[in-house]
Amino acid sequence: GRQVVIRPNTMLFADHVANITIGDDVMIGAGVHFYVNNHKFESRNTPLIEQGYYPSKNIRIKDGAWIGANSMLLPGVTVGQNAVVGAGSIVTKSIPDFAIAAGNPAKILKYISST
Repeated sequence: GRQVVIRPNTMLFADHVANITIGDDVMIGAGVHFYVNNHKFESRNTPLIEQGYYPSKNIRIKDGAWIGANSMLLPGVTVGQNAVVGAGSIVTKSIPDFAIAAGNPAKILKYISST
């Protein structure tokens, strides 16, 4: 996107299957991690390192969003237009437009008013 700020130590992990899309006017704090896939952990009898990965899913950050420092965005999430993710949050589910979310896992705390 245009006019995007990505602070130091941010890591974007995409692959040949899924991508990370960042809209215009987005702010991303320092140390944010984006992951389009995750390790499988379904079998007790197979070492975790040998279980592979779940299918990759896109991550989308809509226009005007702000992702606070040291947050983590997991596969398949969308952060809505002008939404805010509080610092240190782990985003496991999509955040709607104009929502303010924080925590582990991130939960909607309130919405930005229309005034």
